[in-house]
Amino acid sequence: MIARGLGLGGPGSNPILLIALALLVLAFLSGTMFGPLRSLQTNPNAFFGFIIAIVLGITVHEFMHAYAAHRLGDDTARLLGRLTLNPMAHFDIFGTLLLVLAGFGYGKPVPVNEARLRGAFASSLVSLAGPLANFAIAAACAIPLRFGTTDALGPNYGEILFYIVLYNCVLGIFNLIPIPPLDGSNVLLGLLPPKQQWDLRPYLQYGPILLLLLLWFGGRLLQTIVFGPAQVIARTLIGV
Repeated sequence: MIARGLGLGGPGSNPILLIALALLVLAFLSGTMFGPLRSLQTNPNAFFGFIIAIVLGITVHEFMHAYAAHRLGDDTARLLGRLTLNPMAHFDIFGTLLLVLAGFGYGKPVPVNEARLRGAFASSLVSLAGPLANFAIAAACAIPLRFGTTDALGPNYGEILFYIVLYNCVLGIFNLIPIPPLDGSNVLLGLLPPKQQWDLRPYLQYGPILLLLLLWFGGRLLQTIVFGPAQVIARTLIGV
């Protein structure tokens, strides 16, 4: 599970970090620690597919936030070196460690100054750019699978590509959930009139708590709204 951090300062002020720490404790207590690493021996293709999907997914996801903001008038991310496809610019050390050890984590948030954006729905477009990038990665990686061009390279190549497609679909759908600090909340907020945006902003602080509860207790709901649709989209892209 992957989410974008808020970047609100130190560890005590970053709700995604607090969520990650809580889930890390839960993973340790429930014996599910080292989730992706657990598959390294039993299913190495799934492990390597996961790692490649995460590196590609987070890097392009955050780059597209920065690119969309730049195109719509805000150069904050560019000036801070985030308008790049260098993965090191977008990965958070602790968030990446969590991804490998427990299967959930986060990347560095792309800073955006909404006051400098041009257009009534510019904020929504910037937020939407990240998840759309994940679906674009999934579609591009599905092309060799759809047309059977992976057969000559062996089954391992095709299976790894399948996991890259699947995990990027998961990343795209998960980030569209309209709960702060996920992108979906900013997409929805940017579509509202200014007065409604102002009225809702005090409640955004409770979003990380709702997200934590969803991740902690909402396994069946996540299967319904994230993993199930992700599998459908992935198989549709692949053509199976």
